[in-house]
Amino acid sequence: MNSSTPLHAVIAPLEQLFTQCSHSSQQLAQQLTQLLSPLVSAATPTELETTAFPKTSIEALINRTLSDNRFCSGAGFAYHADAPLNPQAKWSLYWMYKDASHDTALELTPLTHQHLDFRTFEWFLKTKSLKGPYFHGPYVDYICNTSYTMTSAAPIFIQQCFYGVAAVDILVSRIEDEILSVLPQPRPKMVLTNTFGRVIFSTLSGYRVGDILHSEALAVIHQHPLFSLYLPM
Repeated sequence: MNSSTPLHAVIAPLEQLFTQCSHSSQQLAQQLTQLLSPLVSAATPTELETTAFPKTSIEALINRTLSDNRFCSGAGFAYHADAPLNPQAKWSLYWMYKDASHDTALELTPLTHQHLDFRTFEWFLKTKSLKGPYFHGPYVDYICNTSYTMTSAAPIFIQQCFYGVAAVDILVSRIEDEILSVLPQPRPKMVLTNTFGRVIFSTLSGYRVGDILHSEALAVIHQHPLFSLYLPM
C-alpha cells in the first residue's frame, strides 16, 4: 500500500468489526450472568439444571445480539459448569444463526448431538483458562457452516465459578467483504492476520487463509489487540 492510499480507510472498518464483535460476546456474557445468577444458590454455587433454564429469555438475548451486530453470522451460549459443580459432565449449547430470511434457533445436548463436544474447542478452552475474552480463528467450522470462521468468546462466572461461554461467530468472508469494499483499484498488496500470525485475508499470492505467516518480506504497519496488518517492505 503506497503512501497515497488512505490507510485509515482499511483500518477503521476493521477496528470497528473486531471491536464490535468482541464487545457483543462480552455484553452477552454479562446479560447471561445476570439472567442465570438467581438460579444459583446464594450459599453454595451448584450445577445449573438445564431444564430450569429460561430458554425463551436466553434466546431473546442471543437474538438481540444478532440484531445489534451487523457483522456476526451466529451467536450463542455454551453451558458447562466446572467439574465439582457438574459431576455428570452435562453440557448444552444454545445457538442461533442469522441469515437473510430468518433466525434459526438450535439447542444441543449430549443426547441430541453425540459427536459435538464444544468443551474441546479452543474458543471454549482458552476463554475458560484465561477467565476473560478470547478471539479465535480463522478456522473451518465443520459443525455449523463448513466455512472459515472467527469466534469471539467471553466467560460466564457466577460467584467466581465458571458456568460457560457466550460466543459470537464472524465469517471470514464477511471480513473480506468489508475490506474489499474500501480497497482502491488496483488492490494494494497487504496481509491481515490474527494476533498469533494466522492469515485472515491477503491480496498477495502464497498467503492462504489459516496459514501461519512466515515472511521477512512483510512488515507490520498496524498492530491492534485483535489483528495485525502487514505490507511488503
